[in-house]
Amino acid sequence: MKPSLLQKIFQTVEPSKTPAFSETVLKTMPSQWAVLFAYLIAGIFCYGAHQFFAWFPPYLYEVFKNLRGLPTSWADLGLVWGEKGLITIAVAAAIYHHFWQLGTRYVLSNRDIRVENWFPTHRVTTIPYGAVRRVGYQQNPLGLLLNYGHIEIDTASQSPLILLNCPKPALFLKTLQPKVEAAL
Repeated sequence: MKPSLLQKIFQTVEPSKTPAFSETVLKTMPSQWAVLFAYLIAGIFCYGAHQFFAWFPPYLYEVFKNLRGLPTSWADLGLVWGEKGLITIAVAAAIYHHFWQLGTRYVLSNRDIRVENWFPTHRVTTIPYGAVRRVGYQQNPLGLLLNYGHIEIDTASQSPLILLNCPKPALFLKTLQPKVEAAL
C-alpha cells in the first residue's frame, strides 16, 4: 500500500529501516508536542486576557472621567480592540509555531547534517561531520516526559547550531556520534 502525503510528511526514518541505496540515515521534524503546548499556552493566555478585560472596564472608566476633553466612548473602543488585539497576537504566535514545525526537517545523511526550514523562508544549513566539535542535548521536564529536546551542535564557529524540539534526542545523538568519530 502506497503511503499518503500526510504519512510521508510525518514519518520519521529509523536508522535500522533505512534502505542501503539511500544516503539519508535519519530524517525527523520538530516534535508535535511543542506545538500542542503552544496552542495550550495561547488558549490560557486568551482566557486570561478575556478575564482581565472583564474586570478592567470600571477602572478604565474612572481614568477617562478624570481626563478632561476625552469622551468615555474611547474607553469602550480601547477595551474592545485591546482584547481582540491580544487574542489575535496569541493565536498568531501559536499558528506561526505550527507552520515552523511543519516546515522544518532535521536530516542526518552519510556525509553531513542538514537543517531544512521552509517557513517563513526557505533556508538549508549543512554541516559536514568533520566540522562537528561537540554535541549535546537538553530537555525540560515536559520534554523529558514527551521525549523531545534541544540538540546543540558546536562547530567551533561563532555560534552553535541548535535543533529545537528534536524528537528522540538520545537516538539522534546515538546515530550522530559514530559518524562524527569516523569523520575525525
